[in-house]
Amino acid sequence: MPEAPAARTAEPAKQAAPARPEHEPQPKTASEPTTSEPAAEPAAEPAVEATDEPTVEPTVPVSLPTAWVDPAELFARLASGDRTGGATRDEAASPEGPSQPTVYLTFDDGPSKWTPQVLDVLKEYGVPATFFVLGEQAEAREETIRRIVREGHALGNHTYDHKYEDLYGSFASFWEQAERTNDILENITGERVSLLRAPGGTAKNFDAFYFYYLEKAGYKIHDWNVDSGDSKRRGVPASEIVANVKRTKLAHEMNVLLHDGAGHEESAKALPDIIEYFREQGYRFAALTEETKPISFKVTKPKWSRAVSEAEHARLLALVEPSRDVAILSAASEERVPLRAWAEETGATVVWDAVRETATVVVGQNRLHWNVREAAGWTTDAEGRVERIDFALELQGERLYAPKASLESLR
Repeated sequence: MPEAPAARTAEPAKQAAPARPEHEPQPKTASEPTTSEPAAEPAAEPAVEATDEPTVEPTVPVSLPTAWVDPAELFARLASGDRTGGATRDEAASPEGPSQPTVYLTFDDGPSKWTPQVLDVLKEYGVPATFFVLGEQAEAREETIRRIVREGHALGNHTYDHKYEDLYGSFASFWEQAERTNDILENITGERVSLLRAPGGTAKNFDAFYFYYLEKAGYKIHDWNVDSGDSKRRGVPASEIVANVKRTKLAHEMNVLLHDGAGHEESAKALPDIIEYFREQGYRFAALTEETKPISFKVTKPKWSRAVSEAEHARLLALVEPSRDVAILSAASEERVPLRAWAEETGATVVWDAVRETATVVVGQNRLHWNVREAAGWTTDAEGRVERIDFALELQGERLYAPKASLESLR
């Protein structure tokens, strides 16, 4: 008799979460008139020198499995650090990189009173950029957000308030901040954004669960491969920022981390020299788009103490894909429910046989079997009688839906 898989819990990191540093870590390498606004400027925070250097892993979008994936198997893969959840990379569908050497100038933590100055410089040089904005700052400076879009730059999501303890204490908190910021940007511009940058970068902050959930929700997660060093400490002079950029080994695509938040006047001052330097090296400038292949740090053990149980994993999947956890109506107005969700609610068990590609629902001594590959099903009872079923289970994404009335008849 197949048994229900035991609940599992991802191993938590043992080290307690430190307070937020201002500096975001340096990766190893392998892109109208000023508006005056009265919004209050947040105080700059003390900087902490970074000691860790995350490794850049250029990534491509993954093609998620088209067959049903057993949630227990998916959980185990994510807990092991496989951010794809077992999906294979679809190289044919991967975006082509730019033919010319390209720089993506990216600005984090704004908008602030320095952002219009940054926009003035970009306009003067005819250079597009990407602004990963904080929701709380976007609320305070709506006209600056509109100007960013109006002048041809890209907007990205940098969460709502940048508070590490909340963001990396649990994925649910990170999700709430990301979606809150997206709601704010949609209210201002009429559009939601898919570009996202994790405060502090993903290294030692994200685990495979964070990557998987956000990518399933449609976010494109961008780290960087050029750290300007403008947030290593308070008041880094423009000359040092420029020197930091120039000492970085050149690559075909350069994603430059800069800041336009509070306390970053020197970053705006450094911008002309940075633009001129890259132009001298033969680079073009571009804003990030949904088609831009993200530069991403490798998944490493997080420095935050958190754990994800299998039950919590199922809840988080529902959080990022709510439409796939609710009952649906078939063309015949028949209520169909997610197989595993129904089983959890009724005390039944779902067992997945990956070799035979068969899902089995165990209800007491009765069993319903459905072969995904053959799209055929049958039931067995305590006496060993086998009957073909006269209804079909429907595969949507990675979930099987079944007629609720037919499932109830097994009880």
